Amino acid sequence: MHVVVLAAGCGSRLGALGDCTPKWLLNVGGRTLADRQLEAIGRAGDAVASVRVVVGHAAEAIELELADRAGDVGTVANPEFAELNNWWSLLRALRELPEDGPVVVLNADLLADPASVADFLEAAATGDADGLLAVDLLRELTDESMKVALSAGETLTQIGKVGIDDPVGEYIGMLMVRDDALRRLRDVLEAFVGRPDAANEWYEGAVGQTAAAGTAWHVWAMPPGGWVEIDDDHDLRVAESLAAA
Repeated sequence: MHVVVLAAGCGSRLGALGDCTPKWLLNVGGRTLADRQLEAIGRAGDAVASVRVVVGHAAEAIELELADRAGDVGTVANPEFAELNNWWSLLRALRELPEDGPVVVLNADLLADPASVADFLEAAATGDADGLLAVDLLRELTDESMKVALSAGETLTQIGKVGIDDPVGEYIGMLMVRDDALRRLRDVLEAFVGRPDAANEWYEGAVGQTAAAGTAWHVWAMPPGGWVEIDDDHDLRVAESLAAA
């Protein structure tokens, strides 16, 4: 597998902290999110061929963080991180990776138990699904939740923050995609290029488009409660509590 970490954006909702520190380098409970995610990736051993971190805001700090890391760990530059949403970060990484994958995508602001992330990587490496989404099926949904809806066969039908019919859970910012599903996802992302109306699209929206066209995205049930995506000060406090538990 190849792991892509989307770390180009700036944490504008974190105020001054986000202005100077990439969210991937936020220190939570004495360790950065980068340390925690890379530990989990390391637990997958030889199943992971490479790690690519997409950088933009404060890229030099992340490059310095990775300078002494063992293995095939590197960066992909996204100079347009302030103009284009995270779909462009993912596409830039995919253009440098084999077109059949498998590729695991991690949002850089995800704090989760490394054991749970490692379990997802194992499921991604050993399972049969071409598309796999980590979803918390028990968390109470809010306006900010990246909601998912499933078919009777428990494959994805919709994903997004609004306009989702009968959502059953929240996508946590971790997926695996390979083979035909990866090629279809990349085609949708490539179709965004050069379209002003697509500048603010999310890569999750591209996932939803492939699902609507028949790609089978399966759900991996994330153990509840032990994760948070850090968007603002409240999320950061939740993350501190989780790290201290």
